[in-house]
Formats: sequence, C-alpha cells, structure tokens
Amino acid sequence: MIKFFRKIRQNLLMENKTEKYFKYAIGEIVLVVIGILIALQINNWNENRKSSKIRNNYYKQVLQDLEKDTIYINKNIINLDSRLSKYQNYLEKLPEAESTNDVIPLLGALDWTFWYTNFNTNTIESLISTGDIKLMSDEIRNGLLDLRTTQNEVIKRSSGNNDVFLKDSQKAVGLGGINFILNINPKLSNQLIREQDIISVINITNGTFQLKDFTEKNLLKDMQNLLESTKELSELINEELNK
Repeated sequence: MIKFFRKIRQNLLMENKTEKYFKYAIGEIVLVVIGILIALQINNWNENRKSSKIRNNYYKQVLQDLEKDTIYINKNIINLDSRLSKYQNYLEKLPEAESTNDVIPLLGALDWTFWYTNFNTNTIESLISTGDIKLMSDEIRNGLLDLRTTQNEVIKRSSGNNDVFLKDSQKAVGLGGINFILNINPKLSNQLIREQDIISVINITNGTFQLKDFTEKNLLKDMQNLLESTKELSELINEELNK
C-alpha cells in the first residue's frame, strides 16, 4: 500500500502536475490522520472494555461482601435485641428478690459475653490498595468509602466498650479468688460464700450493665444504620451492573 502511494506521488512529480501533487499530499495526510484517530478510538474502546470488565468484577465481589455483611448485621441486631431484653428483665425482677440467693439466677440469666464486631472488607481494601477504586462511579466510590469509615468507627467503639466491660466484669466475678468466666450461672453461689461478696457482685454488675445497656443500644442503632447503608449501596451497584 505504501509503495502504491509512493508511485502515485512520483508519477505526479514526473508529469510536473504540482497542483495535483499538493492536493494528493494533503489528501494523504488527511487519510493518515483519520487512520490515527480511528486507531486511537479502537484503543480507547478496548481500554474502556477492559476497565468495564474489571469494574464489573469488583462490583460483583462487593455485592458478595455486602450480602455477607447483611446476614451478619441482621444476626447482630437479633442478638442485641436479646441482650437488651435480658437486661430489662433483670431490672424488672431484681426488686422482687427477697434475698441475695434469689439474685444469683438473675445474674446467671444476663449475657456476660463479649461483643466483637467485624465486617467483610477484603474487596474494598483491595480497591483502595490497588487504586482501582477510581474505576467506580463517583456515587458508588463515595458510598464504599463512607461505609468503610462507619464500619471502622463501629469496630473501634465496640472494642473500647469491650475493654471496659472486661475490667468491670472481672471485678464482679473476681471476689474470693474467682477467675473471670464468660457465663455466670447459679453454681457461682457455691464460690461466693460471704453475703457481702454477693452484694458486691450485684452492685458492680448493676454499674457494669448500665454501661453495657447504653453501649449496646447505641450499637443497635449503628447496626440498623449500617444495614440501611448496605442496602442502598447494593441497590446502586445492581443498577450500575444492569445498565
């Protein structure tokens, strides 16, 4: 093809057809420019297609993480409701106790376990570390970053509250050399020989669970907000995938 065009130029020059030569040269330049533009357009199309494929794969991975988080958050909400109900039941029945021995079963019915919060963040962490988060639309990218920030705040608060609860719980069950246990039950009364020890446990427990009740109510609100944010982000991603 190049030899063909070169031969045409040579013939025009040999025939002293300068005007036609310049017209032809301009036409050839235009064709070259058009060819370059077409090549660039094809290259851009291929790059966009590759980026779109990578982005959609990320979207699907994020959706899987959000689905797992939705299940996890719903379980947490149910668990928190149960914990709060147990404490409310304790408060209602405590005034009816006629002796410290009556309080032991109430203490055992409380939920003394720790609360550890975690979320599925592998995809968002990968997006941030690789810089591929820039492939996301602005709305989805901002939604992902906001969700991750909220998750980190919930984890931090939950961890801090657990530290306080651990220390106070150890005080409550540490009297008379009693080691800390996760689930207090009526058998504890055999170890708490002195009535003043039982009274101390009750007093410390009341203070501990007042804080626990307060923090878990806030955690419940956090989980409910996270559930709503997770749902909204999932809907946005599904809309983007269906375009």
